[in-house]
Amino acid sequence: MDLNKRKIIAELGMTHDGSLGQAKAMIIAAAECGVDAVKLQTHISEAETIRNAPEPPYFKAENRYDYFKRTAFNMEQWRELKECAGENHVEFISSPFSIEAIDFLMELGIDCFKVPSGEITNIPYLIHLAEAKVPVIVSSGMSSLSELDECMEIFLKRGCNVALMQCTSEYPCDPKHVGLNIIDLFKEKYPGVPLGFSDHTSGEWAAIAAFERGAHLIEKHFTLSKKMYGPDAKMSMEPEEMKQLSESIKNLETALDNPVSKEDAAAFSEMKTIFQKSIVAVKDIPEGTEISADMIGYKKPGTGIPTKYYRDIIGKKTKKDLHFDDIINFDDVEGLTV
Repeated sequence: MDLNKRKIIAELGMTHDGSLGQAKAMIIAAAECGVDAVKLQTHISEAETIRNAPEPPYFKAENRYDYFKRTAFNMEQWRELKECAGENHVEFISSPFSIEAIDFLMELGIDCFKVPSGEITNIPYLIHLAEAKVPVIVSSGMSSLSELDECMEIFLKRGCNVALMQCTSEYPCDPKHVGLNIIDLFKEKYPGVPLGFSDHTSGEWAAIAAFERGAHLIEKHFTLSKKMYGPDAKMSMEPEEMKQLSESIKNLETALDNPVSKEDAAAFSEMKTIFQKSIVAVKDIPEGTEISADMIGYKKPGTGIPTKYYRDIIGKKTKKDLHFDDIINFDDVEGLTV
């Protein structure tokens, strides 16, 4: 996976609720929205969490251990999901939440790993992942800069294909906490590292702003319906919203890649002719008449003498009969030089 190219990533998370059919439907729908990649999460309960670990504040409907156990896919199912992604021409990413999950995804043949922000301080996990030599996207959500430095050093020292995403682990994220300025900080701290933005805000505004700022990997939670079960559905984009985001990002990319020159007159010549104005006769002016200010006006189209010469034409004599609404051309006036 080329992490230097623009990628719109649909984060499917656990919104499939353990249904293989639901997960496939989400992959297909995301692909139809124009995303470049889909991302899931790989949880192995017994390797990831103790049984009585606390639930996050935004989802307390189930014990986390039981929830991960219930919604996990086996290897055959994961292969079907990866195949579904390939058939729909989107890249396949997953976040492993344990070393065992890393090994599981390596056996699967994952296109790219995404490091969940909660794993930034899990040094054995990071080293194991770095040694896998698979492209990695690091999410910075819960980490301090010193923790992030230690994490990035593990990947960079080993020559890993690694990207870094600004992320705020708040669901949904208040606009005051988005941290678009962190993208600029990352540019300075990690020159040459591809940057991204994992967006937990409502709407598309933050993702578009982040892309314009240089974060070309854009991740957004995706769901078939905000009414689906789970921790992420209510703050995810539905298909129409994701389609709009994809189109907006791609249009913005095209605009940024194609600067326009204000000196390129040819680009707007037809429009200029239609909308700009010329000096015109506002009454009949016989040949040989000395033109006065009350004889001329300024009307579309802009095919005659430009209006900026309005002072120069006063006092000049006409070389032919002019009638009401005739556009006056340079050849129609004696002694007009510009």
